[in-house]
Amino acid sequence: MTEETPNTNSLLNFEIEFDDEEFKSDLPTVENPTLESILNETEDYDSVEDDTSSVISAVQAFKDSGDTTSLSSSDSNRTDRSARSRQKKKIDIKQTVHGSVLKPNRLKNIAAQLHSAAERVDAGMPTAMAVSSLIAIGTSHGLVLVFDPKQVLKWCLGSTAVGQQYGSVSALSFNKDCTRLLSGFAKGQITMWDLTNGKLLRTITDAHPPGSAVLHVKFTDSPVLAVCSDSGGSVFESK
Repeated sequence: MTEETPNTNSLLNFEIEFDDEEFKSDLPTVENPTLESILNETEDYDSVEDDTSSVISAVQAFKDSGDTTSLSSSDSNRTDRSARSRQKKKIDIKQTVHGSVLKPNRLKNIAAQLHSAAERVDAGMPTAMAVSSLIAIGTSHGLVLVFDPKQVLKWCLGSTAVGQQYGSVSALSFNKDCTRLLSGFAKGQITMWDLTNGKLLRTITDAHPPGSAVLHVKFTDSPVLAVCSDSGGSVFESK
């Protein structure tokens, strides 16, 4: 008895039928691409590049025209603000004006008394001055007028006769507490005065060579030592 072997090909060979109408409503309609449509897609990219290049050209032309305010308004505003700030600082610096080092302020009372002394006693014009807690002014006729801080005349030292002998007052110096005054003269003499009573304490006639004017005379920190210089270029100390 012969056993028949089942034909597997006949078992697998079956057909399944689908109803196209059932799925048509759910699937979107897609057009099949063709070679021509694929090749034509490059034209779209070319048009984009053309548009980009045209925009760049337009921007460059706009920049070349010089009107770039709308393109860089924020940057230009910041630049303008910084420029205005720098300009304002320069203006502020220019407007800062300092006064002169020496501001003239006329001492009217002293000036009036000097003019009066020149007219009344032939005191001459001012030739030397020293300032401390007192004000001493020497004249061309050998007088020394001493004023207090309120411009009141305190002492009139010397005389015109002394001025004829010694010449004009060329240098003055107070000591530390303004109790002594040294007066140097154009012909080389030096006098020392006591300002507590207005008396002449000492006259030095041999401190300088004859005819050499006393240019500077100064008390040192020592109450018994002073230095002086003359027109001949010599410096001396006096005790």
